[in-house]
Amino acid sequence: MVTLMDGAVEPDSLAAFLRRRARHADLPALPLRPLIAEYTATFGSTWRPVTRRKHRDDFARLIAWLEANGQPVTTASLDFPVLVDYVGYLRVRPKVSGVWRGTPDALGRSLRHAPVQTLSANSVNAYVRPVRSLAIWLVDEGLLALNPFRRSRRRAALNPLLSSEETPTKSATLDDIRALEAGCAGERPLDLRDRAITSILKTTAARNSSVRLLRLDDLDFERALIRFRRAKGGKTLDVALQPETRAALSAYLECGRPVLLDPSPAETGSTDDPGWVFLSAGAGEARPLTMNALSLMLTRRYHAGGGSLRTFGSHRIRHATATLLVNNGMPLEEVSRYLGHSSTDVTRRYARQTPDALGRRAAEALARAGLVAS
Repeated sequence: MVTLMDGAVEPDSLAAFLRRRARHADLPALPLRPLIAEYTATFGSTWRPVTRRKHRDDFARLIAWLEANGQPVTTASLDFPVLVDYVGYLRVRPKVSGVWRGTPDALGRSLRHAPVQTLSANSVNAYVRPVRSLAIWLVDEGLLALNPFRRSRRRAALNPLLSSEETPTKSATLDDIRALEAGCAGERPLDLRDRAITSILKTTAARNSSVRLLRLDDLDFERALIRFRRAKGGKTLDVALQPETRAALSAYLECGRPVLLDPSPAETGSTDDPGWVFLSAGAGEARPLTMNALSLMLTRRYHAGGGSLRTFGSHRIRHATATLLVNNGMPLEEVSRYLGHSSTDVTRRYARQTPDALGRRAAEALARAGLVAS
């Protein structure tokens, strides 16, 4: 077997790897902290705030581990054996579960309230991916001899640095959706707001940020469209506005939003409406819901309607809608476009055909084939 690396064909062996490293042995070891700062300054302007926080935490975690284990906090530690040890440490690291990660002593509180759980392979993968991006940038800049992740990339199924595992998606059933809707019953402004949010989520399978950051000019009642301008990957998606959702939105915009906007621009003499569709209550100013506020609202409403799952967020609704669409005859390719996926491979993981649906289709096919009585 041969593998193309560093512009040449080399035998896929440890000896070849050592020869390539020897060719770059004259590169000095450089401090990591200023390089991480430069990398962040170079690319950070394109990251969302949550991505910046995550990368900051991921790099801080690596540096803390290097210092605790007597490893140099330099590019010399971006080496395959060192990173294998770091990944091994992450795989046995206790998982924070049942409490908000930003809470003081989150890990201690988690361990007191639940059995010890370790990080999943997918969580470890997410912690290590920024380190891989940093290594690629350092190699491109000529500051690192070799990308340590490149050697391990050849056997993806047994990748010691970026392992992953198939895990069941956090979906929901139709009964769960009904419980959420029941929890939104009422005619108060917040009831109208939350009912409209729930209707959009279940009929469009949109993400948290796409819904909470909707603006008034994103709603096209004349053409029955919702425009999601902040979809994942910077995409803009036009999705059909279903009649039920249209009615829920109209009721909220007419009777709910003006109250949440209080004092209204007309009363204050201002001509400026912030333009957000879904406003936060009690914020002191007209502003959109935060990501956590929307997630907590959905969980609270779900429990009020009799739901039994511990948490219930927008992604459960997204998975449930995709699954229900596929199992009720909508082709996978169309569901993929509806969800804004770039490939049906992602949709296939989201929208799993249930045994009942497969059984019904198998029974129909068996009858058509004459294998069973129709």
